[in-house]
Amino acid sequence: MPVSENDLVFNLCCLQKRSARKRFRKSILDKWPDCAYCGRPKPSTLDHVLAQSKGGKNERHNLVGCCGECNLIKSDTPWFVWYRSQDFWTIEREEKILDWVNQQEIESSLPMLTDWLEYETLLLPKTA
Repeated sequence: MPVSENDLVFNLCCLQKRSARKRFRKSILDKWPDCAYCGRPKPSTLDHVLAQSKGGKNERHNLVGCCGECNLIKSDTPWFVWYRSQDFWTIEREEKILDWVNQQEIESSLPMLTDWLEYETLLLPKTA
């Protein structure tokens, strides 16, 4: 039987669970050089965009890098409700978060946001 390109595995390595978690965490923090919410440099925590208590999963595109203060204050509040009520809210950071979350949809072809929020709601202007 001929070997196809799909049958080959490259750069395969085994990691202990702890090392895998550290690598996973670092890969997300590296994508967020500033807090996803307030913009402070070098975020130190990961925040679940859709909180675990609301059904959010520990998946790459449900996690953003953020500062400890934003993570603590946001708690399990829906991010778009909490974020839009903050003085540091910007449309640019909101769109960056949406782009990040929506990468899951592109990669898996399964809508992630429709379970907890319709897209149109995300596109509404910030209310005073």
